[in-house]
Amino acid sequence: MSWKEKVLELMKQRNINQKQLAELSGITESSISRHLHSERRPRMDIVVNVAKALDVDIDYLLDEGEHLESAYTTISTAIARKGGELTAEEKNKLIALILGSDIDA
Repeated sequence: MSWKEKVLELMKQRNINQKQLAELSGITESSISRHLHSERRPRMDIVVNVAKALDVDIDYLLDEGEHLESAYTTISTAIARKGGELTAEEKNKLIALILGSDIDA
C-alpha cells in the first residue's frame, strides 16, 4: 500500500477530511491535497506531522524500502518542524534513535 493509500485509509477510518487533517497536522490544506494526489511520498517532516495527526507510528506510513532513511535525518526534521511541541515520550524516542537503541519510551 502506498503512502497516500495508507493516509486515505486512516482518514476514512477516523472519519476526517483533508481540511481536518490539515488542522490536526499543522500543514496547509493545499499541501495535504497536493501530497495525496502525488505518487511520491512527501518530505519526512510532512510524514512526521501527518503520522502524529493520525496517531500512527511514522514507520507505518513509510514504504518497506524507506525504513533505511537515516535516524539523523528523521530526528533533525522532526525537531526543526515541531521540536517545541514534542511530548516527553516523543523526545525519549528521538534520544533512543540517536543512541541506536530499540527502547520504547
